[in-house]
Amino acid sequence: MTRRPEVAVVAPLTGPRAAWGAVLLGRVERAKAEHPAAADWHVHDEAAGVAATVVAGDYAAVVGHSDPAGGRLAAEAYEAAGLTCLLPFLRAGTAALSWAPDDESLARVIAEGAAALGAAALATVHDEGPRWAELARRVAKEAAARGLAEVPAGGPGEALAVLAPQERCLRLTRAAAPRGPVLIPVDCGLGSFTALAAHTAGLEVWAVHAQACAVRQADSAVTALARTLAESPGLRGRELTEAVRANSGVLLAAGGGPLGDGWRISRPREVCPGPVRR
Repeated sequence: MTRRPEVAVVAPLTGPRAAWGAVLLGRVERAKAEHPAAADWHVHDEAAGVAATVVAGDYAAVVGHSDPAGGRLAAEAYEAAGLTCLLPFLRAGTAALSWAPDDESLARVIAEGAAALGAAALATVHDEGPRWAELARRVAKEAAARGLAEVPAGGPGEALAVLAPQERCLRLTRAAAPRGPVLIPVDCGLGSFTALAAHTAGLEVWAVHAQACAVRQADSAVTALARTLAESPGLRGRELTEAVRANSGVLLAAGGGPLGDGWRISRPREVCPGPVRR
């Protein structure tokens, strides 16, 4: 009897990114039900040293990761080990397959949105941490390239970009007392989106969102892997990676992510396209 392939699932089980882990684990459970013989799925908490643990295991592939800095380092370790790596939520190198939009283009889209809304200036407020500070720096650079002045939050004739985890965005927005349009990066696949969308009354909020939410990103990645292993359980390494790419319902570019920038700007009520259907 042929042994079923084993897949490592790396998901944050606790802490501020646990919602991303819940999304991924939900999609894995769906794959188990739809393709029960495809693989044995082993969950690992996304913590320090997890990449070394996965590399040491006898896995056909690894899927997961949500932390940008840790995910990039992990992807390098998986590439060096010749392990097929699927990143639903991150872009991290050309060897890993990703279903996430290009984070580098997010700043440009925010600045273009502010200009399209007729703002003469763009203010930013951001959460603590190097990731948000770097995104704010890139947004300011993109805004300047489009002739938008950089001003403190709360002035007339300006747009406001709020850069933070979406469960904190509304508090930061109201503290800034905006007098114009507000642009907030969001993900309707996370539970915190419902509260954000429901409490924006009195504000001109525009949601900057991926064309595919976290649920759809995870579903696309896990389904492509499960289908591939169900059809060809013996594939490993580059052959498995390319077979998963071919089985993806989303066209993946040679650079490792979905073709195109993948960002849109919508009113919050227009963001969520409804349940995943295949």
